[in-house]
Amino acid sequence: MPSSSDSLSASQLAHLIQSRVTLKVLGDVDSPVEISSESAGANRPKVLDAVRCAGWAPFRYDRAHEGIAEPWRAHVLWHEDCRTIAANFHRWFDDVKPSNKLPRMLSTCGALVLVTWIPQFQSVTGAHSSETPEKQRQVDEEHLAAASAMVQNLLLLLSADSMGTYWSSGGTFRTSAMFERLEIPAQERLLAAVFVEFPETNSQPLERIAGKQRANRSKTHQWMREISL
Repeated sequence: MPSSSDSLSASQLAHLIQSRVTLKVLGDVDSPVEISSESAGANRPKVLDAVRCAGWAPFRYDRAHEGIAEPWRAHVLWHEDCRTIAANFHRWFDDVKPSNKLPRMLSTCGALVLVTWIPQFQSVTGAHSSETPEKQRQVDEEHLAAASAMVQNLLLLLSADSMGTYWSSGGTFRTSAMFERLEIPAQERLLAAVFVEFPETNSQPLERIAGKQRANRSKTHQWMREISL
């Protein structure tokens, strides 16, 4: 745990939440961004620490899968393997469009964190349970909500370390073919493919596309209300 002198104030945390931006960073598959050994050595422990800390997200139900309570899993790929996937993407997956942006994203990131969640009922065909369908739905919604909180923790922790982030739904990474190639168990479902840009590449003249919804945010009063009985 951080000491009191290291902890963020509420206003600093609010600033971090509000200032974090989503940026899709696109490069050239044939000339990928190089990550120096110094940068890799400095930033890999930070990414792993962020994933570990993000895992303190709250969860209501013990998923109890393979002896693990958390309903999420994190699969981390470093830039070398991201470049390998980018270089072989259209050969491995011949049913995707040539314009697919994942290879270009993989050519720039320092790391890719695939966060999955494990449904308790939805993914088990013909499973028998004493729980009602409504209860089953509630439990799986709780698992998904908990995994989402874990992802938000991860985005904020990486941003606090000056790393760029992009939360992608995953596209081809969601397919069974990719799961098999990365040896991700079939019962897991991809929630977030978090592309991580190391600080050393933040200033490089790469194509950066901002998230589409930031400018569409509503006024707070439109979605929040205070209840008085």
